[in-house]
Amino acid sequence: MTYTEVTFTIQPYSEAIADALISELGNLGYDGFSCTENGFTTYIKSKDFSEKNIHELQVLQYFSEQYRISFTTQIIEDQDWNKVWEENFTPIIVDGRIHVRAGFHAPLPGMEYEILIEPKMSFGTGHHATTTLMLRTILRLAEQIKDKKVLDMGCGTGILSIMAAKTGAAHVTGIDIDEWAFNNAMENIRNNRLNNITIKIGDASLLQKENSFDFILANINRNILLNDMHSYTAHLHSSGYLIMSGFYVKDLPLIREKAESLGLIFQHYLEEKEWVAACFYKN
Repeated sequence: MTYTEVTFTIQPYSEAIADALISELGNLGYDGFSCTENGFTTYIKSKDFSEKNIHELQVLQYFSEQYRISFTTQIIEDQDWNKVWEENFTPIIVDGRIHVRAGFHAPLPGMEYEILIEPKMSFGTGHHATTTLMLRTILRLAEQIKDKKVLDMGCGTGILSIMAAKTGAAHVTGIDIDEWAFNNAMENIRNNRLNNITIKIGDASLLQKENSFDFILANINRNILLNDMHSYTAHLHSSGYLIMSGFYVKDLPLIREKAESLGLIFQHYLEEKEWVAACFYKN
């Protein structure tokens, strides 16, 4: 299988514009985002690549008068993928307590939590603000998560499932629509030597066959969250928590309005680079 690498250049560079582009590209199926000096690089299966779809992006059209946004492409063969990531993936530390690294990085002594991630084509390496915010929120609620049943919607690499398991969750179920994400998450679970995580391929419709959860994690995007929030709420135990990210601060009122219409109670939110992770409680 081949992938198309797309490298965006933004002049003058704006992190906010880059984040807006990344958000919209994620909706088109792009993944594996990594920063460059003047933009970022992302990947998509070559059969799904469309220049027309990129040119029609709303954010590209909106900012075209103020910024010069261009992109270049090249084909990446599947066998070169690990090399690409080894050259671009760097370890991160979250709140001085979580160390996210690949197998080719050295461990850091004294870290409370260490998560091994072989990122490949799945979203969720901890580098994007939304993943970091979700990890920080899980840290805040670690005592409550202990011995509880957790759902990770749009699990990607499985990083949030792994973090929940490492904080003591009794069992974690991860769901992602992408078969590549499923395979990658399974690899990462094995590498972290965990045996209480189940990964499934599908979307929110899979929840019809699931029992309720004590915690639901959903780091996806605003539109999917708004569309599927009723399913999350229906499968959330009383006294359970729904934690969502993948949207901007400006979208928080809309997310909160939807959640409260479903009977959820807003608890708190964390913010980074205009992105948000919000926590809601079910009575």
